[in-house]
Amino acid sequence: MRSARDSLPHPLAPEVVGWETTLRCNMRCRHCGSTAGDARAEELSAREAQDLCRQIIELGTRRAVLTGGETLLRPDWEAIVETLAGGGLQVGLLTNGWTLNARVVRTLRKHAGGGFHVAVSIDGTRQAHDDIRSLPGSFDRALQGAQRIRDAGIPVAVITTVSHANLDTLPALAEILLSELAPYCWQVQITTPFGRARSHADLNLTQLEYAQVATLVARLRRELRASGTEIYPGDCLGYLSSIEEQMRGERWQGCQAGIGLLGIQSNGNVKGCLSIIDDRYIEGNVLEEGLERIWNRRGAFAFTRQFRASQLKGACRACPERRLCRGGCSASSISVHGNAGHAPYCLKAVEDARPAHPPARPQMRDRKKQQEKAGR
Repeated sequence: MRSARDSLPHPLAPEVVGWETTLRCNMRCRHCGSTAGDARAEELSAREAQDLCRQIIELGTRRAVLTGGETLLRPDWEAIVETLAGGGLQVGLLTNGWTLNARVVRTLRKHAGGGFHVAVSIDGTRQAHDDIRSLPGSFDRALQGAQRIRDAGIPVAVITTVSHANLDTLPALAEILLSELAPYCWQVQITTPFGRARSHADLNLTQLEYAQVATLVARLRRELRASGTEIYPGDCLGYLSSIEEQMRGERWQGCQAGIGLLGIQSNGNVKGCLSIIDDRYIEGNVLEEGLERIWNRRGAFAFTRQFRASQLKGACRACPERRLCRGGCSASSISVHGNAGHAPYCLKAVEDARPAHPPARPQMRDRKKQQEKAGR
């Protein structure tokens, strides 16, 4: 039984629980932070997954997001959706879109309503997307699958991961999404050098390219809203610059890992955020302790719950916004510097001409050849 000595209840349940249901994937994307492909050696069984669903519901979260790998490759994915939705949660399912055929969409349609939605990854226009995903035809399959989801009456979102390889395609992709899909939401995030992306340094953005992404998101947010599509920047974009509220719609409030966000890996390991790949940030395993105990443990998620400005490193340490920003996205900082509180990219730093020391990119190949390869 848990005693008062080893537990100090967190005042709020996480707003969102992200669950990597499997690491198995039918793609080998160059930017994949999880290095998805094969399933983990010991992933939760169907019975264990159902028990985890119960724990997530009892924790009191409002929303569960199912991701991978590719969730639709897990045999019991529908049972997971049914249990979570039946428990009153809003359920989101993230997919690369390859398996969204008519049969799968008919199954998904059973869950329409109650906040259920599907997010499809589309990373640029056709050639750029297929090259990043290392699978010809993946752009067409993703777009067609998303259209099937929309036509089935299920809200559809798009997630785009921006890198040096597809940055130039964003305006054209916006036109495609607006004319052929009209998603209710478009999330734009950047490639961060962890997982498989570490082996593809040519994907890294420069600080100025990073600023270009943020500026473009702010502009597209104004333009797309009239059409019913909201665009949201990932937590890896910002922070507290002159265009922050134009880009995000509100002020950045610091990393929410372990505060409003909880991540669960397919083997039951718990982290503040699934994008934090470093295993030093594992807080426990649901098979050994239970989710509520891990969430409420005294001292858990200390890097965010017990944040102190003295933890900050580099340019973040002297920033006038340091207590509010808290070093930007922890996952990005950890992936580049090995610790939280040291944003490798920062839009305010670009504006203030204070370099945030992003990861170096090796000498790029001839730009003309790059453009020809991407079909631009």
